[in-house]
Amino acid sequence: MSHPKGAVETQRLFFALWPEPELQQRFAQVAMALLPNVAGRRVQAENLHCTLVFLGAVEAAQRLCLEDAASLVRAEPFTLTLDRLGYFHRPQTAWLGCTTTPVALQALVAGLCYGAQACGFTPEPRPYEVHLTVARKCARDPGRLPLMPIAWRVKQFALMESGSESDGVHYRPLRFWDI
Repeated sequence: MSHPKGAVETQRLFFALWPEPELQQRFAQVAMALLPNVAGRRVQAENLHCTLVFLGAVEAAQRLCLEDAASLVRAEPFTLTLDRLGYFHRPQTAWLGCTTTPVALQALVAGLCYGAQACGFTPEPRPYEVHLTVARKCARDPGRLPLMPIAWRVKQFALMESGSESDGVHYRPLRFWDI
């Protein structure tokens, strides 16, 4: 891929919890059961994830800084219990979330935000809310539907790349860190 002289190549990156393929399939099945007639776009199973810190356009030197910062983050493994369906009105997204956010997850997000800030990124000003987006462009709130809790044992996080392809957005893990 060629770039105009002086242009800097960037990647669209974010930190995330990346489920195993079997768990992604389970999340997709739950979304299908809860939202059978959703007027919107379901997120493909292979794209289901839980964003921790969104970074946006990242240059190579910034990526190295972020990877170094992520290597310094200390957190304990935890269980994420997805037990509710939620809806964000402005982006019109339906998501799976948690009634209770584990303290270890809050610490992980705080550590990643601190590292990102040290690398020149401005952290999200709103408090972190666990959400695993299952559908986009939903014109109406599906309401609070019952959800059998899904326990997800989290032992690592990833630096992810978001890429637009002709068939939509695809997410690709670039590097994992154990917690």
